[in-house]
Amino acid sequence: MIRYRRAQVDELESLKSFLFEHGTNPWNNLPIDGVDNEFSLVAQGQASALVATDNNQHVGFVIFYHPEILPSQYHQFSDSNTTIYIAEAAVHKNYGGQGIGSKLLLLVIESAPDFEASMLIIDRHEQNAASAGMMRKAGFTELRTFIDEPRRHYGSKKTTVLGITVTKQR
Repeated sequence: MIRYRRAQVDELESLKSFLFEHGTNPWNNLPIDGVDNEFSLVAQGQASALVATDNNQHVGFVIFYHPEILPSQYHQFSDSNTTIYIAEAAVHKNYGGQGIGSKLLLLVIESAPDFEASMLIIDRHEQNAASAGMMRKAGFTELRTFIDEPRRHYGSKKTTVLGITVTKQR
């Protein structure tokens, strides 16, 4: 049975290894310094990580930035809404297609009111079909696609930014 919970600081190194093992593919840009920064933000409480486990083994996780540190390149998509940026979403290679990634994204969406956020933003390589399906199942819609050669070295070299608006309740 898959269980979902907030990641603990003492498991961040394990999750980082998980990301490099199960999140690496031609579509993803995973520079070591960028990944280190994301995990540092989680350790500092400026970002959060949710994990999916099966028999206490990691089978997926997501990292999302709290609204106060929304990266500046995403402000143009937020329409001045308080916005969460979902930076990473990875699922174990043997668990793909089971809805784990979509469930993790839905849990981040559900947590938006805790951060007084009314919007969430995520991005992917334009041609990453697996990520596209996961994001679509969670309710994200495409906002813009653009050439992104600094981050995309494969295929069309384009990034698609997606968003979802949520109602603030709690």
